[in-house]
Order: sequence, then C-alpha cells, then structure tokens
Amino acid sequence: MIKFIKFGNELEYLPINTDGKKYYVQVREGVNAGFPSPAEDFLNDRISLDELYLSKVESTFVNRVKGLSMYPDYHENDILILRSDYEPQHGDDVVVSINSSEYTLKRYDKLHSKLVALNPKYANSVMIGEEDEVVILGVVDALIRNIKRRK
Repeated sequence: MIKFIKFGNELEYLPINTDGKKYYVQVREGVNAGFPSPAEDFLNDRISLDELYLSKVESTFVNRVKGLSMYPDYHENDILILRSDYEPQHGDDVVVSINSSEYTLKRYDKLHSKLVALNPKYANSVMIGEEDEVVILGVVDALIRNIKRRK
C-alpha cells in the first residue's frame, strides 16, 4: 500500500532548501543585565542557523504550527524542527498520524500509551491501542518563535 504524508490544518510543511549557501550571524555569549565588558566588542563567534538546526538534512523536517491544540507551549506560526532519527521518549512532542489520519502535533505519553493535546479547549488525549497504526514523522528538536517588536 502506498501512503502519502498528509498534514492536518494544524501543521504546514516547509521544504528545506539545500542549495549549499550558508549565512552566518554573530553570537554573543549571554545577555548582560549590568554593564558590558569592553572586551566583548572583540568577540567574533559566528554560527550558521542551518548548521545549528539542520545538521542532518536527510532526517529533518520543518513544519509551521497552524492550530492551537498545543497552546500555550506552541503558538500559531511557530516553526518546528523535527528529527525523524530520534526515538520518541515519554514527554516528547511528536508529529504523528494514527490509522492513516492527517499528521498532527501532540505530546507523547509513553507510560499511558496516549497522545495529549495541551490546550484544555481541545480533545485532551487519544489512547493508542495495540491494533492502532501509529506513524511518527518526527520528534520536535527545536522551536523557533518570532517575537514581534512593539511599536
């Protein structure tokens, strides 16, 4: 049987561009709440966000959150970096499909064999039975959230 990945209305798939071009940003160690050291002007650490978040492109998926079932931990338009090479552990957040349903984001409760929505306004949990076909696309490895500047 051929199966296709279908994302529900709570997730949007974002393709990874692998053209090889890297961009680097300056990194400062921590944020000083006091007076900065004059030597900090000479720090020159740089990182590439794709090297940081996409170290294994072949096992990485990027999704955008499009719903509120996992609020307050996840907000609409948050970007999720998922790793398909991680084995889900108790308490991990996973993108999952049960019995060929659309993929959705839920917290994995391994101890009670269930998937949990964090927002109490949504159906709180789905029990996983032995007869259920569960496909986990990936485990959330990183969350990127844009913070809008206030005007």
